[in-house]
Amino acid sequence: MTYVSWAALYEGATDEAYFELLIPRVMEDIVSQRGTRNSTIPLVPAIRLARADIETVAREACDAKEAFHLIFIHADTGGRNLEIGLQGRSGRYCEAMHALCGLSPARCITIAPRHETEAWILADAQAVTAALGYRGAPQSIGLPRNATEAERLGDPKGVLAEAVSRVRGRRRPFDVKQIFPAIAQRQSLTNLREARSFLTFEADLLAALADLGCIRV
Repeated sequence: MTYVSWAALYEGATDEAYFELLIPRVMEDIVSQRGTRNSTIPLVPAIRLARADIETVAREACDAKEAFHLIFIHADTGGRNLEIGLQGRSGRYCEAMHALCGLSPARCITIAPRHETEAWILADAQAVTAALGYRGAPQSIGLPRNATEAERLGDPKGVLAEAVSRVRGRRRPFDVKQIFPAIAQRQSLTNLREARSFLTFEADLLAALADLGCIRV
């Protein structure tokens, strides 16, 4: 039996609300289909790293490196220029950890939805409407038809906020992060895998789990 503990660095509380549900779901799905041994995936990270400069994050991760096997670094890609530089910026966290304490870059995984986290949230419109308790057609509240359309959105956060307003009403204050865990729990991973940025994330995760010896490549 292998216990696959993990650590995470998120950009914000709303992102954390979504990824804390999604990350263990994806790992469970992978090891159930490709596992070489029985693996236990904890539902929460062993360590949540605080957003800070690269050196501070690397030091915090290295101080706690015995507590986890994998580390997830989240970064929204934002606009085109941010997207171009994302791998370099995220990679520097992994490089700094490796240089400071030998943490394997193969076990440092970037989470980089196209533009914003909401691009993945909108990849399964049925999960969104179910979380909102809305029984109409997803397109009637402006949701994209699939993950490909969701990744093409220039402002996925705005599209989700508008959909919530149409269902809940504009006068009722509502924090969208309240529905993020419900969406992450309901999402079809098959639908999510239509998003190119998700496939990139999953490929890195597969390589990390293979490096641990948990799955077949």
